[in-house]
Amino acid sequence: KKVGKNFECYSCDSLTSLVGAPEEINGTFDCCECSKLTSLVGAPKKVDGDFICYKCSKITSLEGAPEEVGENFYTQNCPNLTSLVGAPKKVGNDFECFSCKKLLSLVGAPEEINGTFDCSGCSKLTSLEGAPEKVGWSFNCERCSSLTSLKGLPKKIKKSLLIDEKMKNKLPEYAKTFKIRI
Repeated sequence: KKVGKNFECYSCDSLTSLVGAPEEINGTFDCCECSKLTSLVGAPKKVDGDFICYKCSKITSLEGAPEEVGENFYTQNCPNLTSLVGAPKKVGNDFECFSCKKLLSLVGAPEEINGTFDCSGCSKLTSLEGAPEKVGWSFNCERCSSLTSLKGLPKKIKKSLLIDEKMKNKLPEYAKTFKIRI
């Protein structure tokens, strides 16, 4: 039920389920590039290191993801991911869901991220509602071509905000003090 180091099942084309995976990982859990994996149900409840599930082409939601990730949560380039509901409540560093072309909403994202939150290249995203309230490093929402509003933008971003030029005039008053990179 508990693994003292890393658990790797990446690039496993025959893996269809995480049911039966360890409940706790002291290191990194890596199930990236598993083309037949359809769900994160059965994933560990707690991962002290990174949780990596990028390029899992059949995952549509984060239901079943760990409740807590000590370092980074990587779920980028999942072409059918539509929802962040089920995402960890606590992530120690970065949360990356960039280039998830069908992601419709940030609802379900952790409330606070100590590192970077990156949802860039999510072309179906129309709003930032559901984004973390506090981001300890940078927030990246560049190349979200359907984004029409910055409503939901974090209230606090420690380092920088990365946005497209077209969104600069839509910044809420509180965000005008952020270091902005375009």
